[in-house]
Amino acid sequence: MDIPPQIIVSAERLALTGSTAVIHRPFRAGRLVRLRRGYYVKTSTWVEATPAQRFEWSAAAVGLAFEQSVFCGESAAVVLGVPTLRPPEFVDLATSSERTTGRRPATFVVHGKSVLAEKARNTGNHPMRYVLRRDAEAVVSGRFSCTSPVQTAVDVMCTSSFSRALVVADGIARMLAEQGSLGQDACLIEHPEIALALDGIVADATKHRAVRIASLANANADSVGESYSRAVIELLGFEQPLPHHTDDSDQFVARAAFWWPEHLIAGEFEGGQQEKPGEESIRASGITVVRWNWADLEEPGLLRQKLLRAGLRPRARASS
Repeated sequence: MDIPPQIIVSAERLALTGSTAVIHRPFRAGRLVRLRRGYYVKTSTWVEATPAQRFEWSAAAVGLAFEQSVFCGESAAVVLGVPTLRPPEFVDLATSSERTTGRRPATFVVHGKSVLAEKARNTGNHPMRYVLRRDAEAVVSGRFSCTSPVQTAVDVMCTSSFSRALVVADGIARMLAEQGSLGQDACLIEHPEIALALDGIVADATKHRAVRIASLANANADSVGESYSRAVIELLGFEQPLPHHTDDSDQFVARAAFWWPEHLIAGEFEGGQQEKPGEESIRASGITVVRWNWADLEEPGLLRQKLLRAGLRPRARASS
């Protein structure tokens, strides 16, 4: 992650003009929001930004203010350029001391009583938090330092929700595949460093959960929505689909992100696209196509009903 151009650094303005009045006056008038002391963004820019952008700016302000900082967890994923299901709640930094762990007071300030200033205050902010990581292995990504892709994946698989963790794990798998250290169709758990790290987890429940996620994660998901879909499908108890469909002669027909060959069912996460090229040829070959969107994932019962209507059934639970 590089320094976002939207951030206004008071020290730079002071060096250029010899005064910080060009920052302090609009700040007191509510035209600038303060991310933390010395780092600002235009209030209108803050309000119009996406939640992901606001998190990136908050994280960048922390990284600039604390130059030796090492981002960890989902914050590290953002710095690495790996998509997350949603922006993290906190800007997480690694610390080797238990005495310094925990959340720090919010530094986000907006002055003024204008409608715009009130909107900026209501968007929320991302306080800084120190997380115990005694063995943090720092790498540089753009302008900032964060935990390595392997450690980031393991941290997130151990601490984040199942869906959030699979989104990040898929992203790390794509990164490792692009680097040549993981096969395109391999699961993340097949990466030697990932496997070694998972083997060292002491808590059985945490280890079981992380291994489950790493066994699902791979480089084939093209979007956050596809990763999120696979997480919800898993949590609902359905069989995991294959990543694409080919016809009987093994000639590529059209990519269906989710493919259950035994049931002749293909699935698609809509993601704003009503129909993919080649989908008609899939239907013409006698295959049932089931489509879902973000709302179906946020209310998993909706996706469950769609999959049941298409002919899928949840896996039988193992008897105790």
